[in-house]
Amino acid sequence: MTDSDQTKPKKSNTATAKLTFAALVIALAVLAIALVTTDGGGDDTPAASEIASKEFTLDSGETATLASFDGEPLVVNFFASWCAPCRAELPDFEAVHQDTKQVVTFLGINHDSNEQSWKGFVQETDISFQTAFQPNQEIWSELDALSLPSTAFISADGTVEHFHSGVLTEEQLRELIDTHLVESES
Repeated sequence: MTDSDQTKPKKSNTATAKLTFAALVIALAVLAIALVTTDGGGDDTPAASEIASKEFTLDSGETATLASFDGEPLVVNFFASWCAPCRAELPDFEAVHQDTKQVVTFLGINHDSNEQSWKGFVQETDISFQTAFQPNQEIWSELDALSLPSTAFISADGTVEHFHSGVLTEEQLRELIDTHLVESES
């Protein structure tokens, strides 16, 4: 038998399987990132009536709905005490709230499983804007939110102008308020 008569070894199916698996992992990672950082607004958001009547408990102990804020542009931030990114962005939300409270109302809706965690977290983070407790997460779910933190920008007439899933910096928050609430009210 000569060297030319010998058959070349076939490439391993293992290498092909590894490449296929790597491509699948990359595709899933891209999809996950796209879903987690989704921005939305306008036509992609539910009708105001779908979320306006969902009840939550305010830090004062009163029951309220988003309809309670009709006539006010509203920044609604969804957070939880166990959410590290939520903790990271709250100082920026507090700073923007302090600068814009004459123009825009801020409301934080907490997703902890009990009121003690919610109230302890609010006290610990020292935020001064109004917060609420909604353990069943009806508004967040109705907005098709995928992660915490998430933020809705709701116009004075109750329209969800924009929805953001993920952390917002102070600069991003100011820009979104200007674009979706202040300029739209003019």
